[in-house]
Amino acid sequence: MGAICGILGKCDTSVVDAMARALSHRGPLIHRTQGQNYALASSMPVASTCALDGQLRAGNAWLAAQDLHDRCQRVQAAAELGVRGAFAAVVGFRDGGHWWLLRDRLGRKSLYYYTGKDFLLFASELRALLASGLVNRRLNLTSIDLYLTFRCVPAPETLLLGVHRVRPGHVLHYDSMRTWQEPFARFAYEEGWKRDRDELTPMIRERLRTALARHRNGLLLWSSGLDCAALAALSEDAFQPVFVVLERSWQDEARLAKESAKRLRLPLRIVQARRFTEETFWQAARCLDEPIADASVFPLWLVFEGASHFGASAVTGHGADELLGGYPRYHLLQKAHGAEGLVPVNQLMGLLPALPPNAFVRRAGRYLATIRDPARAFLGLLSVFDQEEREELYTDAMRSAVYEQNESLGLVREHFLGPDLTRNLLSLDLAVTIPSLLLFACDHISAAHGMTVSCPYLDDDMVDLALMLAPRARFGVRSKPLLRLAMRGILPPRVRLRARRGFRIPQSGRVVRVIDSVTKEVITPERVDATGLFKWPYVEQTVESASHNVCRRRQFWALLMFFAWYREMMES
Repeated sequence: MGAICGILGKCDTSVVDAMARALSHRGPLIHRTQGQNYALASSMPVASTCALDGQLRAGNAWLAAQDLHDRCQRVQAAAELGVRGAFAAVVGFRDGGHWWLLRDRLGRKSLYYYTGKDFLLFASELRALLASGLVNRRLNLTSIDLYLTFRCVPAPETLLLGVHRVRPGHVLHYDSMRTWQEPFARFAYEEGWKRDRDELTPMIRERLRTALARHRNGLLLWSSGLDCAALAALSEDAFQPVFVVLERSWQDEARLAKESAKRLRLPLRIVQARRFTEETFWQAARCLDEPIADASVFPLWLVFEGASHFGASAVTGHGADELLGGYPRYHLLQKAHGAEGLVPVNQLMGLLPALPPNAFVRRAGRYLATIRDPARAFLGLLSVFDQEEREELYTDAMRSAVYEQNESLGLVREHFLGPDLTRNLLSLDLAVTIPSLLLFACDHISAAHGMTVSCPYLDDDMVDLALMLAPRARFGVRSKPLLRLAMRGILPPRVRLRARRGFRIPQSGRVVRVIDSVTKEVITPERVDATGLFKWPYVEQTVESASHNVCRRRQFWALLMFFAWYREMMES
């Protein structure tokens, strides 16, 4: 919850009013300040030239907008601020002659902006910029290419041409109609930090307890797994665990969730989620400013909807998998990379054209053929559409528009700077996946239900610790070995050693029939041809083969979410 918006370079309160109305689901933006060349609105108290969204702290002291304003006036550069938390802020200098737009380093709060001829608009959501009436709706073709690679659009780009986001951990300067971004809060990777797991486990417990102390009371979104059980066991405050029972197509862990709560002697509240319908699909799709190529958006919507009946703030276990080795595939990639000398690359390149027309087989072949280039190998294996598939998907006009730009490869290379592939992937996750996929979905979906969500595993101190972990400490035979070891003697073994379980992608039954109905409405030859982006035969083939091919299934969800967004945002 919470939002900010405004206009810099001139004062136009009617524009700010229109943007504030578009953000009203995040709370009323009743706090206003304006001058000769600016007008700001916020759901939190403002200072003379400062608006703040979220929670900001220096050390253990929480800062209000006035505190941030005064702090900014005393420093020469944003890097000297020394602030942490989940926030987005706008701060003015010289009576509004120069501005900083700041965003926390994990990107927990979004901040969009649009630069006009003599002004700059900013807002917490894209829909608010569009509500101003000053932003043209034109597609950014390069961003579409990025979306079809990473399942989301990484900052600073958006799917609309001319609209951008402040990058996580960056400050956007606006001065005399010029804009530029620079980092002010970086992640510190400590190379060669060697500690035994036994030494690390008390540090994990201590930092989780500290993070939980910053989020007193509220709900704990419960599951059957280790992540939320650890939070419940380490918390000194009384969080109310709530478990939302979903249809079995999405999840089937009600029995295990009840068992975990019973073993921990927690008073678990259980609520049945409503059935997934076409209305649910559109409600979830509309709340996102930009599409996310991930089916988990819909069960997440239903979970927050069910939990919202019990309270307005919640704590979740999001981030544990990303930081503490919940995805063993990253460790397997590291080991595969170590065996690159055994792969006959030249022979594989010659065999690729002869491989059967199966997306999975071809993808694996292309990965092995590029294994000596880690960035290309990563994209060949884990991108939604790899480069060759995108070239087959695109029309001639789209292909020529993004020809030779290869923004995806350039973005990956920014983070693949050393021999440790697991460290490279964590760097990419912190820059792209966590802010633009995981936290973006949590923030927008929770706000749509009038809730504020906190993720203790993504607390700044916890992230700092995760950055220092060597691969041997982060990964093991089981997922999240360090967290499991830290909870030995605190959690019952049946809970502590339970395998990771996530949302399913429906494969059959009533939910699939609903999705098929939406697909027929959204992905039509007329709409595909009207965009001028993709070839209908390739799109049709992807949709028809989604049910029996894991690669095609991911591609289907990318196309479905894109065209749902296109219908709501571009055709409205």
